[in-house]
Amino acid sequence: MLIVIAALLAATAFVVLVRLLWVSARPGRYTTLITVAAAALVLGLAVLAATGRLHWLAALAAALLPFLRRGIGLLRYLPWMRSLLGSLRQRAEASRNQAGGGRSFRHNGAMSRAQALEILGLGSQPTREEILTAHRRLIQRLHPDRGGSKFLAQQLNEAKHRLLEEL
Repeated sequence: MLIVIAALLAATAFVVLVRLLWVSARPGRYTTLITVAAAALVLGLAVLAATGRLHWLAALAAALLPFLRRGIGLLRYLPWMRSLLGSLRQRAEASRNQAGGGRSFRHNGAMSRAQALEILGLGSQPTREEILTAHRRLIQRLHPDRGGSKFLAQQLNEAKHRLLEEL
């Protein structure tokens, strides 16, 4: 019985809040009624959530519905947030690219054998197994999925392919 009363109370409070907040052009006229309706809605939803008749996330979403009208005004800040996030991404990418010590191993668009050996930390005549082992060891530490940068992973892969082509 308590669940049915809580559900009816929550539904009534929701209808009152919707009518007052979305239909009414005078927001200051019914402040006490709005406060009581909001409290009844929250209480009814809390009872439903506590008894297991309503998931707590659905109760939270329903309780926040009346406040959406005022929150829609925040949408005007979306372009500013988008430009802020874009600049943060650019800074993060630049810092990842500089994590390689600031030097680029590509001068003419192609990596030389000496550069590939230096990147993988190998001697002058490495075997296929040494190349693969060195690449595997370094890529596990410097892979982008493990906190490394795309630039370093690309350099390691290019060095491996360059040395394996010569074998």
